[in-house]
Amino acid sequence: MAAAATPMVKVGARGRARIAAGQVWIYRQDVAAGPETDARSGGPTLVLVTDERRKPLAVATWAAHSPVALRILHPPRPARWGGGWGKTLPDLAQIVADRLAGALAFRRRLALDRDAFRAVHGESDGLPGLFLDVYADAAVLQTATVAMDAHKGEIAKIAAAQLASRLIVSRDDGSARDFEGLPRTTGLLLGSGSSMVEYRLGPNRFVADLLADGKTGGFLDQADNHALVAALVPKGARCLDAFAYHGGFALALARKGARVLATDENAQAVERTRANAARNSLANLEVRQANAFDLLRSLEASGETFDVVVLDPPAFAKRRSGDLAAARAYREIVLRGLRLAAPGGLVVACSCSGRVSREQFDAIVAAAAADSGRQVQILARLGAGRDHPELAGLPETGHLKCWILRAIA
Repeated sequence: MAAAATPMVKVGARGRARIAAGQVWIYRQDVAAGPETDARSGGPTLVLVTDERRKPLAVATWAAHSPVALRILHPPRPARWGGGWGKTLPDLAQIVADRLAGALAFRRRLALDRDAFRAVHGESDGLPGLFLDVYADAAVLQTATVAMDAHKGEIAKIAAAQLASRLIVSRDDGSARDFEGLPRTTGLLLGSGSSMVEYRLGPNRFVADLLADGKTGGFLDQADNHALVAALVPKGARCLDAFAYHGGFALALARKGARVLATDENAQAVERTRANAARNSLANLEVRQANAFDLLRSLEASGETFDVVVLDPPAFAKRRSGDLAAARAYREIVLRGLRLAAPGGLVVACSCSGRVSREQFDAIVAAAAADSGRQVQILARLGAGRDHPELAGLPETGHLKCWILRAIA
């Protein structure tokens, strides 16, 4: 029996140029010809990418109907990505196993002071569309592409073996899946027992429900920033965390001896923050349920001031049509935060909206500073933690903005 033909995708001149330039996303309009099906319906997971003269250019995952048709796994210099390729396509499971091992080795070298971290950050770790978060003895898997989704069960087994996890949960309920027409789902992939886990960020312990709580259970991308901001705060400082969720910033500040008011609009988040404060014996942390916009205006009207104001809201811009409204919302909260800052006080202004670029956020902060009537220093422009590396040339892998501001007059 003749061997099955290697599935191929032919790209045009622009696609060829993008691959040569090291770009890992190739768009549908740059595909000249390719299979009509993909792994969703029995078609190929991986394809050999060629130019119009059939010269091999790369190996990529294939999505027959997505705006991003190809996500490069092996570029023209394959040795730098863990092995060569030729006429026979590599095995996706082996690629995942090898690159997961490398990603974990890198995270261990970071010597993170926590047992919860991102083990795989999609394209940044050479595994496009795959995200893996570790929470102590459990892990959460997310697949945002047809290729990774089709092999989710196999990937879960690889992850469980390398992490020695008791539980692997699927949290494929995010908007990223809409991009490739994948259904939103959650569920248990491997293991048994409760999806409630206790994990540690620095000296503080948290509890999360990996199947029900926000994102993958917690907001691990801010973990490094929790510690960095807390290190800037003197003992006894008065602090406000206006979008506390489960209390990441609030607990870090309270642990440093600050007096903290933490608020959130969600009643379950408020109760979880209270429980986390009690778990860590932090009596200097008050938790209230409140709408942040109403709260900030009310505190300003009553003449309240704080040494630190943390503004880490949920994403205001999830789709392009909402960008203008999102910019207004970010500008409003930064303005109010600056007006609440005591002389020399800090404002931590964050955006996790991928639709808002760093340049746009800079403009929003500058406009809010002008409206506030304060002189404002930008002490730092931070992103996600070191376990969430951003891939050069793909800003989508670096969505988080965390600006540390100081109101000096």
